[in-house]
Amino acid sequence: MASSSFSSFSSTHQWKYDVFLSFRGEDTRMGFTDHLYAALRQKGIDTFMDDQLRRGEQISPALLTAIENSRISVIVFSENYASSSWCLDELAKILDCVNVLGHKALPVFYKVDPSHVKRQEGCYAEAFAKCEQIYRENMEKVNKWKAALTEVATISGWDSRDRHEAKLIEEIVGDIWNKLDRTSSSCRNVLVGIESRVKKMNDLLCIESLDVRMVGIWGMAGIGKTTIVDAIYEQIYALFEGSCFIPNVREKSRKDGISFIKDRLHNKKVLIILDDVDQQEQLEGLVGNRDWFGPGSRVIITTRDRHLLTYPEVNETYEATELENDEALELFCRHSFRHKDVSEDFKQLSGRALDYTRGLPLALKVLGSSLHTKSKCEWESELAKLKQFPNQKVQNVLKTSLEGLDKNDLGIFLDVAFFYKGHNKDFVGEILESCGFFFSTGIRNLVDKSLITILEKKLWMHDLLQETGWEIVKQESEVLGKRSRLRIHEDINHILTTTTGTEAIEGMFLDSIASKELNYSVDTFEKMKRLRLLKVCNMQKDGSSEYLSVKELKAHAHDSWGRINYDWIERNYLYTQCRLHLYGNFKFLSNELRSLYWHGYPLNSLPSNFHPEKLVELNMCFSQLKQLWEGSKAFEKLKFMKLSQSQHLTKTPDFSGAPNLERLILEGCTSLVEVHPSIGFHKKLIFLNLDGCKNFKSFSTSIHMESLQILTLSGCFKLNKFPEVQGNMEHLLELSLEGTAIKGLPSSIENLTGFALLNLKD
Repeated sequence: MASSSFSSFSSTHQWKYDVFLSFRGEDTRMGFTDHLYAALRQKGIDTFMDDQLRRGEQISPALLTAIENSRISVIVFSENYASSSWCLDELAKILDCVNVLGHKALPVFYKVDPSHVKRQEGCYAEAFAKCEQIYRENMEKVNKWKAALTEVATISGWDSRDRHEAKLIEEIVGDIWNKLDRTSSSCRNVLVGIESRVKKMNDLLCIESLDVRMVGIWGMAGIGKTTIVDAIYEQIYALFEGSCFIPNVREKSRKDGISFIKDRLHNKKVLIILDDVDQQEQLEGLVGNRDWFGPGSRVIITTRDRHLLTYPEVNETYEATELENDEALELFCRHSFRHKDVSEDFKQLSGRALDYTRGLPLALKVLGSSLHTKSKCEWESELAKLKQFPNQKVQNVLKTSLEGLDKNDLGIFLDVAFFYKGHNKDFVGEILESCGFFFSTGIRNLVDKSLITILEKKLWMHDLLQETGWEIVKQESEVLGKRSRLRIHEDINHILTTTTGTEAIEGMFLDSIASKELNYSVDTFEKMKRLRLLKVCNMQKDGSSEYLSVKELKAHAHDSWGRINYDWIERNYLYTQCRLHLYGNFKFLSNELRSLYWHGYPLNSLPSNFHPEKLVELNMCFSQLKQLWEGSKAFEKLKFMKLSQSQHLTKTPDFSGAPNLERLILEGCTSLVEVHPSIGFHKKLIFLNLDGCKNFKSFSTSIHMESLQILTLSGCFKLNKFPEVQGNMEHLLELSLEGTAIKGLPSSIENLTGFALLNLKD
């Protein structure tokens, strides 16, 4: 057959099938057409073949839709084709799609003379003689059929006469495959960054090896896994005896796939791609084990769940990652401008689009296409709208990744999305474990499902996944006070101003750095009885050094000694004066709190009836606190306390009620005179920082802190005596006494047997 170029398809039309088969059932259903259908499917070509007996004269709407949704129609002209009005209506519809949708028609002349079809001679003349009698009242329809036959018969096709059917079918399938090119020429133009990713996968596939290999590719939704395996399939399918591409495995029944693989591909050298697997049972049912396949076979699995790739038959895995900046820009431009370079007038706006999409191919394509041909003003509006109304096409895809999560894993995901993105994993684990979550197993599941990543011990997620989490909570209720988590300043301000909070609220994060003065009644928290996470922050930067590992803490402390600037404390305090004020008698704060993070807390002490026995973190830097509470209180689970730069704080409470405290940060508390002596014999404290407490005089007459690893007393100008060390403190690694009035150390310092660094610089 003469080669003909495959016209580019409409860029907006979504094809459901690769090929539609038009044929006369009584002539070829049980023979040639059935064999052709099987060969097309074996090559992974998605083919529609009507397997129902046709009755009546009206073609079914389902068949018309199937034609519209197919890229190519193969018309098998046989002896009795023209005697079926159903077939002739199919043919007319196919030509309409050729002219309107960029559809392609390919004729096969099965045991008939092509000229008889073209001129309606021979058996085709006999058929039309009958048609003219039946449709004598509608000759316009008959003439349309004749014109359709003439037009299609002029297209270069295949003549089956004097040909071996097996060879003919092989030729037809090969030609169709070349025309389809699976990704089509218009799509290939926007496969940005694909080469390097395909190369990495090919290295893992080891095509030259004769063993049977299974390779998995995993990554978040929209990251481009299917695009990568599509490109690989196109590149290597011809090297195999058979091939099968099963898309959207999670959405389809496995019955047909299992039957096809076992019946058609068993014991052959095959290429099988299972796209979007989400259950181990799918792997077991579809590919079983390597013994199913012949030497040299390759199975490629794509999934969002890395854990599925621990399936024992999987040899190698590859993680699909976001596009690099230059790749992301090119992909975005190809969809927004239809070429690879950004328009000069749209550079800044394109940068904003890239910041939003963060290298996610799906988002780059969807957002770029939505901005195509629009003005700068429309771009501005669209990008601004995304802050409040995320793109639904992207959101719908990303939400599918969360649908299978249980209550534990979803709760952890939402807490990270709202409060703990970028925070230390171990610290977040302490907080969320205390909330009743099974953090270790939950975070492992979320990492495996590509929903959370851990980099340098910190929790991260893609910005668009974070946005998806926000949207899920937003859909809990139209009423702000009935949502479980809140983070938008305007929403929180409304609830605190109108006192409309409810028991539904579990977490709240108010960043007031850009706010005007805020004045709230103390009663505003009274109804939030289930509040477990409260963060009020009015600082532009929070180093959070107290949550570093011991090794990192050492590096941080050592580095800070060379650059202490005590004037910074005063300047920073003035800069971060609290903008949030409470009026009234503050009596209630939820006893369910696990984390109380309130920078610039405006009152002199915590409520007297505040008994947060579940509290794990107390972080109240730059507060107006003079003291936390009177006497001893039970803070059984408290592990982290930070009151840095609380310039009115004069003394600390009795720490005997906080036996699990591990880190105490009092840096820059310039009015602090003494620390309660109970701290000197605390058994679990590992980090104590009193840096810059310039009026601090009394630490403790003696200490025996079994777990202490870092003690910083730098800048405590009035501290003139280091306490006696009672018993072995073998874990203390670093002691900083720089800028103190201490002139000598007691002989009991020898009990600090684990010393690695001692700083005595004036």
